[in-house]
Amino acid sequence: MKKRKVAVLGAGFIGPLHMDALMRVPQAELALVCGLEADRLAALGERYGVRTCRDWRRAVGDPEIEVIHNCLPVGLHDEVNRAALLAGKKVYCEKPLSLTSAGAREIALLAEEKGIPVGLNHQYRMNAAVREMRAQVARGLPGRILAVTGCYLQESASREDDWSSRMENTGIARAISDIGTHWADTAVCVLGQPIAEVMADLRVHYPVRRDVSGGLHAMDTEDTGFILVRFADGTPGQVTVSKAVNGHKNDLRVAVWGSEYSLEWQQEQPDRLLVGHKGSAGVETRYMSPLDCQPETGPFITAPMGHVMGWPDALRNAIQAYYDALDGKGNGGYATFRDGFDRMAFVEACVRSSEERRWVEVEKL
Repeated sequence: MKKRKVAVLGAGFIGPLHMDALMRVPQAELALVCGLEADRLAALGERYGVRTCRDWRRAVGDPEIEVIHNCLPVGLHDEVNRAALLAGKKVYCEKPLSLTSAGAREIALLAEEKGIPVGLNHQYRMNAAVREMRAQVARGLPGRILAVTGCYLQESASREDDWSSRMENTGIARAISDIGTHWADTAVCVLGQPIAEVMADLRVHYPVRRDVSGGLHAMDTEDTGFILVRFADGTPGQVTVSKAVNGHKNDLRVAVWGSEYSLEWQQEQPDRLLVGHKGSAGVETRYMSPLDCQPETGPFITAPMGHVMGWPDALRNAIQAYYDALDGKGNGGYATFRDGFDRMAFVEACVRSSEERRWVEVEKL
């Protein structure tokens, strides 16, 4: 089995989680980690037994490195991805791909021009239960699909003094770009249809926020979005996206309403589907098991029933699928840079719709 030497750029929240996931991917050999904080970087280097550097350009220029995992702040994504592709490196990038659809378009087309396989980390689509929903929809649910709905709710911005530097430099949107794109990607994956149009109402709950020192910060990006969608095949849908709903820690839900039964997946209970039946049968909880699921769901089931497969497992599944594809194996399914363009086009359509108070088409690549 070929081992590909990998560099992870970014030592903040998500970079070390990529490093942990790579330890479970047999084709990957973590060789280098790059970050800005010297103490944190040194600790990661010692923990994983790898080289470290503080300049991402050194990692991109390192002839031993074959694959770059770009986990740097999104404001650097365009520059880093472009440099890595021009250096002939394969790139697996954290979402969002870019702060703009124009930037995402440019980098997606560059990857295709160079013929370099690239991946984008929309990991929620790689949960076993999400793959089971997708498989059932692809086989054809009894009756017909009436709607696709859901939410993505968090509580980090519910108070006026809930402010952090992560609220800055987010581009034209915040909640939709950060978490709404996850709902969109998961819903598109399940239905197998792109989002064609949106009607959005975006709300800034606190035009000015206070930090812990009493400093004031003007806010021009949304805390909450109420969004109607139409998929390309005409299926209607809706999603509520908010960072201001107390009690909801990381509450992503995607539901398919069918005329015969419904399917719902909740990220905080990631190893099961809720199957809604009409009449006295009510709601059935269906755990992910190779004995009960569609055959194509099997590779994403990593533990027996009741041994909860969660957030790190979905990340591992996504990265594993990318490396399998590099070897010409597996069934793919991971997000690409084209998906990254689609998600940013969705964000920009939502912002425009809210400003103009009308339905807006989502741009195509």
